[in-house]
Amino acid sequence: MNHAAIMTWAWFNEGPSDKSDACPAYQACAEKARAADPTRFVTWASNKEDNDKCLDHATLVSFNSYPAWYYSSGDLKKPKEHWDSMAAYVKEHQRGKPFAISETGAGGVYEWAHNSSDAKWTTKYQTEIISADVDAALDNDDLSAITLWHFFDFKGNDDATKKCGPCEYLPGVSPPTCAYVDVNCDRPGGLNHKGVVDFWRRKKEAYGVVAAKYNATGERRGVVG
Repeated sequence: MNHAAIMTWAWFNEGPSDKSDACPAYQACAEKARAADPTRFVTWASNKEDNDKCLDHATLVSFNSYPAWYYSSGDLKKPKEHWDSMAAYVKEHQRGKPFAISETGAGGVYEWAHNSSDAKWTTKYQTEIISADVDAALDNDDLSAITLWHFFDFKGNDDATKKCGPCEYLPGVSPPTCAYVDVNCDRPGGLNHKGVVDFWRRKKEAYGVVAAKYNATGERRGVVG
């Protein structure tokens, strides 16, 4: 069973923290949050990473990035290289602060699970990237947490559906199952496919792989999942 818990207060997801002019707003939020609750971390999910100019106002450093997915596609060494590099940067420049991967992952179309290749949008390639992200986090003592984006697939927006076209469903099949979806688009079927379960909560390959990695780590540390 999952137990909801608040570990940090955060704001301005992927905001303009690479601009010094924005830092007073980050500082004001941090001071307000700490005044209301001095027991928890304050942070923001930054996609500016080592170009973030406002990190002095955070007590937890959190970065969003998608190595081997949005860039360096096909390079499965990139997740470890990237996250090790960012962990080293935080350790040097934000001494004493924990570092978390606040968002990472890859997309996989559930109906493409039968594809044995690791082409983009296959569940195999999704699993390879996510596995590399999780291994990087678990193997690095300077990396305190990882949050995968995300648990289940969901609709993007109407523009994504117009751009990429809808899923063409098999008739009479339940749960609804795509017979065709355009994987040459950035939102196949108008959905965000980065979930480890699909829109109908069917588990993808990555679900079991990630669970096994987390459970094995908990067992080594004497934590019962």
